[in-house]
Amino acid sequence: MSRSPNAQLAVDLYKDLHARYNWIADTAWHGIALLLLSCEVYKEGWEPFHNVVTYIDSNRFKIKEGRPSSTLRKAEQLTVYLAEQLDLDRATLCENIGLYWRVPSVRGFQPNNLVGHAFRSLILTALQVFGDPGVTYEEEADPHKEFPGQVFTTRSKNPRIDIMARRDNRTVAILTVRWRVRHDRLDVIDEAMAYAPAARRHNPNCKVYPVLGEFDGGRLRKVLANCPPIFRNAALDAAVHFEPLLITEGLQENGTLEYLRSLAWLISETFHWK
Repeated sequence: MSRSPNAQLAVDLYKDLHARYNWIADTAWHGIALLLLSCEVYKEGWEPFHNVVTYIDSNRFKIKEGRPSSTLRKAEQLTVYLAEQLDLDRATLCENIGLYWRVPSVRGFQPNNLVGHAFRSLILTALQVFGDPGVTYEEEADPHKEFPGQVFTTRSKNPRIDIMARRDNRTVAILTVRWRVRHDRLDVIDEAMAYAPAARRHNPNCKVYPVLGEFDGGRLRKVLANCPPIFRNAALDAAVHFEPLLITEGLQENGTLEYLRSLAWLISETFHWK
């Protein structure tokens, strides 16, 4: 399926930034952070919001009797950490991120209608730029065409696989990509369970991954509970976040979140897909 113009815009911006900064696999996530993270919040339009990265639902950012909520305090930690990683001053960070949302052609749109597609296309682009050139990709692939005769029990009547990876016309990996995860509907798990059996009948070595931009520890733990090593015989091979250190170091979250894999790790895995 062809990529939407707004998702292609995100990809073009990423490539322009890469030409300027000359990222490597370990820093490929910088482009996603610069483009999609923001210190603003969308209400009737984009508005400044506490001068910190709005990494989670805006209704959790509160100041009561002059005291910031734990979410707001953690957001400041994350903002300081992100500035250090991007080699930006804390004071000017908010002016230098959210670059995708500053483009006039997308600024007027409700971001939930755009960000998921943009994130998916950015993940695919990072894999193409930094990963094994012997692997090819298809975005929004038709599972019925890929695995004819199979029945897929997904929420959608017209299901699509976010990213399909192939080597020599053989499906080697399936990626379900979500910018955010709903705590009451983990469709990344449902889709893995729907696609994994057919994919592994086609290729026993085929990998299945959710790739996420979520920052909420509770939601991420629900995904990780369906991945190794917590769940040994899971349909998913690993849960990937575009940069887990933003959570474990920036937000100081710990516990099972140590099992989150990074975009750099996923890029390195492309050389082993078979």
